[in-house]
Amino acid sequence: MRVHPAFRRGLIYLLPLALLFVALTARVAASDLLERLSLFCFDLYQKAAPREAGDVPIRVVDIDDTSLNKIGQWPWPRNIVAQLIDKLREAGAAVIAFDIDFAEPDRTSPKLLLPLLAKNGVAADEAEKLLAAVPDPDRRLAEAMGTVPVVTGFILTDRGQTQPPLPKAGFALAGEDPLGHVSSFPAAVSNLPELEAASAGNGFLNQFVDWDHVVRRVPLILLLGEKPYPSLAAETLRVAVGAPSYVGRAAGANAEKSFGEKTGLTAIRIGQLAIPTDAAGRVWLHYAAPRRDRFVSAADVLSGKFDPALFADQIVLVGTSAAGVVNDLQATPIARDVPGVEIHAQLLEQILQGAFLVRPDWAVGAEILFTLLVGIGLILALPRVGALPSAVLGGASVAIAFGTSWLLFRHADLLIDPVYPWAVMTLVYLLASLLGYLRTEARQRQIRGAFSQYMSPHYVDELAAHPERLKLGGQARTMTIMFCDIRGFTSLSEKLDAESLTQFMNSFLSPMTEIITERKGTIDKYIGDCIMAFWNAPLDDPDHVKNAVQAAQAMRRKLVELNGLWQAEADYRVFLPVQIGIGINTGECVVGNFGSLQHFDYSLLGDPVNLASRLEGLGKVYGIDLVIGEETAAHLADPALIEVDLVAVKGKSEAGHIYTLPPERIVEDQFIDQHSALLGAYRRQDWISALRLLDDGRFVAARFLAPVYDLYRRRIAQFQIEAPPANWNGVFTAEEK
Repeated sequence: MRVHPAFRRGLIYLLPLALLFVALTARVAASDLLERLSLFCFDLYQKAAPREAGDVPIRVVDIDDTSLNKIGQWPWPRNIVAQLIDKLREAGAAVIAFDIDFAEPDRTSPKLLLPLLAKNGVAADEAEKLLAAVPDPDRRLAEAMGTVPVVTGFILTDRGQTQPPLPKAGFALAGEDPLGHVSSFPAAVSNLPELEAASAGNGFLNQFVDWDHVVRRVPLILLLGEKPYPSLAAETLRVAVGAPSYVGRAAGANAEKSFGEKTGLTAIRIGQLAIPTDAAGRVWLHYAAPRRDRFVSAADVLSGKFDPALFADQIVLVGTSAAGVVNDLQATPIARDVPGVEIHAQLLEQILQGAFLVRPDWAVGAEILFTLLVGIGLILALPRVGALPSAVLGGASVAIAFGTSWLLFRHADLLIDPVYPWAVMTLVYLLASLLGYLRTEARQRQIRGAFSQYMSPHYVDELAAHPERLKLGGQARTMTIMFCDIRGFTSLSEKLDAESLTQFMNSFLSPMTEIITERKGTIDKYIGDCIMAFWNAPLDDPDHVKNAVQAAQAMRRKLVELNGLWQAEADYRVFLPVQIGIGINTGECVVGNFGSLQHFDYSLLGDPVNLASRLEGLGKVYGIDLVIGEETAAHLADPALIEVDLVAVKGKSEAGHIYTLPPERIVEDQFIDQHSALLGAYRRQDWISALRLLDDGRFVAARFLAPVYDLYRRRIAQFQIEAPPANWNGVFTAEEK
């Protein structure tokens, strides 16, 4: 098929445009995957310009390593936690929030001691009387919680179930499908009921981490089943400002625009505080540098070694920075190993400051439009003005993208992605430049480029020195033709992805091609997994038959080596050895350049080519990997040749003998004689003698011919039931190509 020159010239525009279209489509269809690129850029922005911490009323009581060393390992007895609350209440704390889940009773709780006493022989009545005088540490903690506004924390999980957390406030939701994008959990690990009943608020402790385990967004709302619950930070704010409930706004509510789509939440209001969120109810964290001055060791609070003014009218978060307690260390864009309680404090601080990072709903559209305009400009400019001016244009566009994105972050707290436009423009520029380069190179290397892919290098040099040979037409020559095919390639390819299949084919075709060209063969073409090659053209090769057969033997040995390598690379996967089939035939063909004046291939035509292909296919029938035609065998005169059968291939009325060679060149003369005797008995219809010969131990030892002998057994068994035709002369007619 002739490709019009105008179409080929148009490819320099069409292919980059196609790449641009795919990239723009991927931005919408695979936004979560591409968003990963932008997250790195946003992290750099926060490192370069973190939020300035303000003077907001937030303190953290830290159960740090010093506290554990002085008071003991965690969990502490609940009466100590109650003492901690008492100290903070006396200091004037406004709200106390625990970044801790009190899901299990205290280890010294009477409820847990009662079974222990009963197990040691104490009567139930007596045990109850003894424990009645023992103070219940969980009740003591609940009583302390009742004296000051306390917010408890619970954990939403994917499995298991405890008593649902006790909600302290409801949600008023407005708009279209406000909870459609909010994550839902089937179970929860709640606090003890008496603790939740005594608390003023109750919020979940879950934090959202991105694919690289960095906390960039924090949910203010999650679902337990279909019921919404607030986060610890949101509930702490609600208790602090005295709000009775939460108000969630979604697209379509009041001034919120939906543009016909259900885009989920856009904001959550807590009292007078309006907090912008994404559709899943998450807030982008605008981190400030960690402040250790807001942390006070729990040991100092319990011992009274602190300034009460630190906690007066403050929101106090109780958490831990000790790595061995609850493994609550997280990564953020500006710091690693940050205690989870610090993230709660950062969120509360930015809400009280009103310093919110926002990824506006028009951001993706703006990024796509900018990329489209600049991409089309590059595609149109590069073929006209060249690579360097186009690179300047692209570089200026990238500078505009990053500069605008940085300014919007720095002065408007907006997150606009410059990485996606940069990546797409770079790919478009590289592809367009490459196409221009290839078009220029193709004009200069047409002859050498066309022939070097399938000819031996010395043949290419010969043709380059005599270009007059590159003309349409051909000449009749005696040629040896080889077809090599991978057995079961279809089922093999179905088990591999595109990249693995490409690597496999390269690892197979490359060494096999090298073997053929080293023995003066010419690659005619690759047909999927099949190699077609020939000998004795374009240059004379008096030993073309010998070279072709030697190449086949070398390919068989190479396959053994390759199977070993592939098996080692397969690792834990089940490995099935790869098998090939090779057909070789010799005969007179027409070889030359066939095609048109614009495009032609150096190839050959003739009946021997078709027969070589049929011989390769016959290998499947006989279960052998090498089938040699009668003409090739006549020129070869190899004493190791083994006749396989007398076959009439499809499309030919005359039968011909087919042969094979053992993988190793050493064959006993007695085996050859016995094999010839088997074929003679079979063709004489002496079934008894043929079967007796098939039981010979030499045949059993010839494992590479085992499928052939099994085939003869089946034929003889069939002929014993139904005799062959009267004029049968031992010919097998192959019905398949």
